[in-house]
Amino acid sequence: MDYYVHSVNNERVYSIHQSKLKLIKSYPFIYWISDEFREKFKDKALKEVAPPKSGLATSDNNKYLRFWYEIDSLKISINYSTDQKKWIIYSKGGPYQKWFGNLWLVLNWDNDGFKLRESGTAVLRNEEFYFKQGITYCASGAKGASFRQLPQNCIYDVGGASIFITESNIGISYFLALLNSKLVSYILNCLNPTVNTQVGDLERIPFAKPIKTNEIVISSLSTINIIVKKHLCEFSIIELNFKNNPILWSKNTTEYSDIKALIKNYYNYENLLLTQVLINEAIINETIFEVYSLSKKDKQMVLTKEGVPVGSLPVIAQARQAYLTAIEELKSKYVTPSEVEGQTNILANVNQTYGYIKNLPSEEISVERKQELNNLFSSLFQNNNDLEEFCIKQNINPINVWYLFKQSNILPSQRTQTIAMELLVDFIRELLIEDDDGIIPLTKLPGEKGLMELIEQKFFDKDFTTAQYSNFSSLLGRDISSYLENNFFKNFSDHLNLFMYLPKTPFIWHLSSGQHKAFECFIIIYKWSRDTVFKLRSVYVDKREAVLNNRLNDLIRNLASEKTSAAMNEMDITRKQLNEIASFKKNIDELLASGYSPILDDGVGKNIAPLQQRGMLKYEVLNVGQLKKYLNADW
Repeated sequence: MDYYVHSVNNERVYSIHQSKLKLIKSYPFIYWISDEFREKFKDKALKEVAPPKSGLATSDNNKYLRFWYEIDSLKISINYSTDQKKWIIYSKGGPYQKWFGNLWLVLNWDNDGFKLRESGTAVLRNEEFYFKQGITYCASGAKGASFRQLPQNCIYDVGGASIFITESNIGISYFLALLNSKLVSYILNCLNPTVNTQVGDLERIPFAKPIKTNEIVISSLSTINIIVKKHLCEFSIIELNFKNNPILWSKNTTEYSDIKALIKNYYNYENLLLTQVLINEAIINETIFEVYSLSKKDKQMVLTKEGVPVGSLPVIAQARQAYLTAIEELKSKYVTPSEVEGQTNILANVNQTYGYIKNLPSEEISVERKQELNNLFSSLFQNNNDLEEFCIKQNINPINVWYLFKQSNILPSQRTQTIAMELLVDFIRELLIEDDDGIIPLTKLPGEKGLMELIEQKFFDKDFTTAQYSNFSSLLGRDISSYLENNFFKNFSDHLNLFMYLPKTPFIWHLSSGQHKAFECFIIIYKWSRDTVFKLRSVYVDKREAVLNNRLNDLIRNLASEKTSAAMNEMDITRKQLNEIASFKKNIDELLASGYSPILDDGVGKNIAPLQQRGMLKYEVLNVGQLKKYLNADW
């Protein structure tokens, strides 16, 4: 009121002529930005140079979508125009992820999407952009939208709508950097302050054409970020481009013998690369401000709301020098071929960032602060607390985090257990594929090696030492045998809970007869068929039943001459196990009588539901609603 009556300025009071609100399409009530900032919306909009497009809506994701590891990898298309394979990589948003990633799904596009077209309910929008390279994004989330590369030969979703470049003189890398910038994040929050970014919001983003020098800087740094993120995906078993577990990679690239040192070496490597991404982002953000000629006041307004890029924060002198040295060593040591815009090194052209790093303000960190950070490192990578999030929370440059973490003796337990579990997954997958029928019992049967015996041999085949194998349990936080028996299947299933509305999709199953563990085995879905179910019943379960009957007879004979409490307890347990075996056999017989004939392309959900219904799994993979849906699936 003072402003209007006494002309007293107040930072909380804005005065703007209504006509200025009309400068932005659809007239959003954005009154707090400066006139200079508002003028940017009079220029070209993003839709004129890089139009966002909504994609395909299947109407039934469970029927048409699969995670890539649910199906035969040979059926996934590399180039649909020439191979005409059934499954196409499908972008569907997912969790917050910049630059590259989240390409976990494939779409049934058999015969040019015939079933989708004939369904009458699927909506195929903007088909002319299918299979083209572009930029896809996560539309919703507390952190806002995040943008990443959409490779060629993909189809995209509504929730993972995509952007396609029509400005012929500027490449995808530049636009990807622009969309991931603090400025665009601020603009999107102004246009739509909810957690769900719409295509219409993206269309209204003002586009300022960069001068050539700025474009080259931004595009080059963006390309490095894409390459780094794509390279790091190679270390995760859920990724389509998975190549190697971090522990195996570290064992093959260092001389460390202690298994904890191996995994710490990988963390240092990953943090080094991610630090470079965050440094690149800081330079990109600064250069984008230049492209848009933002005033000092407007720039500060954006940073106040979006936060200062962590890569621009002060650096410890020793950390700065150590980081630059490490990057130089890495450039010559680990060269990774990439198909991204012709680059051949994960850190190609990174030299341009050295001047920026050298000019970052210096700081000293007290002994107390170092100890505080050291205590916090155990939470790194935990519950989405990745390197960037950690740096934001602690207001610290990632170079300092990389340097101090490397000096510490900390192994973040949650991430370490996940990597150790993924190594077991990789080994067990290999063992089951190598096995004739894809069935491996947990307990040794006549003529069969047990899972633990095979895993131990697999470690040695991979050139792990006896000491490294013995110490592997310390990464899991429990004994390997106990972990496989009680935790593996649940942890693995939960690890593959990648999309909220899609089921967990483990490709290794732990079958169990029940609480007395009369019969337990691991199977792999790639070899799971009606014939395999018959073999499970007639060979493996029958062998186990024979072993238990023989043991019971031995106990009865021995008890005739000498009764002991231990023998009495074992006899009681053995009888319970035989009863459990009988129930398990009945469940298998009922399963086969029902006509159960698993087909790999039907997906984990449909194939596992009948087993879960009969209590044949160690852990219930599907929730109640999913179980009902898949039991009644019509495909």
